[in-house]
Amino acid sequence: MRRLLTIIAVVLTMTALSGCSGTKGFKVTSCSIASISPSGLKGVKAMLDIGVQNPLMAVKIAGITGAINKGGLEFATFQGGEVEIPKKSIGIYPLPCSGAISKGIGLTDLLKLALNQDFDDMTVDMNVKVRLKCGIRKTIRFKNIKVTDLMEPAVASAYLDVIINETMI
Repeated sequence: MRRLLTIIAVVLTMTALSGCSGTKGFKVTSCSIASISPSGLKGVKAMLDIGVQNPLMAVKIAGITGAINKGGLEFATFQGGEVEIPKKSIGIYPLPCSGAISKGIGLTDLLKLALNQDFDDMTVDMNVKVRLKCGIRKTIRFKNIKVTDLMEPAVASAYLDVIINETMI
């Protein structure tokens, strides 16, 4: 379950916030799990602490929803709450998130994944809602992102550049 949360944390953080180094210095400086607790037998709730350096205008991640797919079937779903990043700021911001294993996925499937750590056939579909202080709102959708790619900071940064650039247009 903790490994799944790590995947969710990477997906939420790196795709929705991190590495915006190509966008005038916006970047995630750290990410850690502040708290984690089970939510029933197949779910987790967590609070992530996201360190951000933002030399740009105020940005609000208004919500993140998505699914992790394994072999073409939905394996888990996740949600990320709201986080506001003030303009021209450096700080650590809490991001509430949760995840749940999909129906039909058992604890044995989780154990196999944890033991093998084989994420090659896993993909992510995700919607990220972004709002800028000036009133611009946009939902950016991603389909079939390989989980193994998201674990690479350079690839995750490229996805974030898309989020920021799409919002600015």
